[in-house]
Amino acid sequence: MSSPQRDSRRLFFALWPSDEFRAQIEAIALPAIRASGGRAIPPRNFHVTLLFLGEIPAEKFPAIQQAGASLAGGPAFQLQLDGIESWGRRVLCLTSSTPPAAAIDLADRLRASLRSQLKQLDERPYSPHITLARDLPRARPIQKVETLFQKVNDYALVESVRDAGGSHYSVLERWPLQ
Repeated sequence: MSSPQRDSRRLFFALWPSDEFRAQIEAIALPAIRASGGRAIPPRNFHVTLLFLGEIPAEKFPAIQQAGASLAGGPAFQLQLDGIESWGRRVLCLTSSTPPAAAIDLADRLRASLRSQLKQLDERPYSPHITLARDLPRARPIQKVETLFQKVNDYALVESVRDAGGSHYSVLERWPLQ
């Protein structure tokens, strides 16, 4: 997919779930999303962020693509999501009690490959999760849910575009894992 040339793009690397997996997430998480009182994330936007990049100037886009391509062919892995928790009052997330080492390594390697290109990368330890809702009226206790399994065979570079209808995500490029 190509999009019009712009001065900058809001980008992130992500694990992009299948439509079937999104439907499973919605079925498991909908009661907790409703009970949270937060602003629900549309299921079409469910994803696992590997590395949020933010607003990237057009001239840096080739370096971002190269960083993504340079890690292609790493090990595929299985993602298990088994808990719903709030991170303060900011977000309600579907989380993993056993994050796969390959996912953590991929996120760390993406961050390392872009550290010289980008000034403000998130340096917090990586914790795979799917944001379900935002702007919660109060924090919620951790809730165990039926474990969801997703085989991860690739990762993606995604663009976020905001408009009056909210955020819309477009996968710009995908790279395989083996």
